[in-house]
Amino acid sequence: MQDIWGRRTESGHSAEELREEFRLHLARNLGEPHTAFSDQDGWANKSKEPGPPVDVMVVPPEGERRFAYVCSFGSAMRKGGDPMSPGGKTRMEFALAVQQKGDAAADLASLNMAANTVRQFAKLVHIQSVRVGSGETVQFSQDPKPVLENSRQVAFAFMRPRLPADGFIRMRLEDGEGIDFWSPVPIYREELDAAAAHGIDRLAKALEKAGVTEMIHLDRPTAARKAYGLRRTWVSRIRDFFRRR
Repeated sequence: MQDIWGRRTESGHSAEELREEFRLHLARNLGEPHTAFSDQDGWANKSKEPGPPVDVMVVPPEGERRFAYVCSFGSAMRKGGDPMSPGGKTRMEFALAVQQKGDAAADLASLNMAANTVRQFAKLVHIQSVRVGSGETVQFSQDPKPVLENSRQVAFAFMRPRLPADGFIRMRLEDGEGIDFWSPVPIYREELDAAAAHGIDRLAKALEKAGVTEMIHLDRPTAARKAYGLRRTWVSRIRDFFRRR
């Protein structure tokens, strides 16, 4: 059995070799990253958390780009995802973006929120073999509650990152393997209901057509509108009717 706490991946990359390739990939497509959270105890085989040890790397704002980019690092040390999905198990990492507006406390809170989200998803895909693909959704209860503070968004949908350069979404390794980047985007209850009613492909297209990206936007307009080709379900309409009473 592969020792996920060991120094090397199945393909022979050491953690530090992979980290350097990862850093160069971020630098080429966005900017120079730094490690904002380091799971050093995990790499030393002492992590008390389940799943692979995961660090978080941040590309800070630069020039006219006034957002920070947050990526997990460590998930790709072994393959994850649903073995029964069309793509099977693959190497993957997770990425989100957050606006940085110059308010130190608010900016740090946004960074922490994004960092915690990508880090937990990086572990979750290994612990529970979560299916990852465009439009796939994740909710944490039958009656989901808001997943982020100060937001009505209750679940996540996976989509490909859209903000970096075109070559970002798949990082090629020297041995021919690749690391896929995914973004767990917060979605509203009506978008979750619409995905169940109309399918994940329709949800993925609706989110893209609505201009949704990996940028965390706690009060963005919903994509579950007829104008975007994804009608709201009767369940969500009835629910909203009773909420307004």
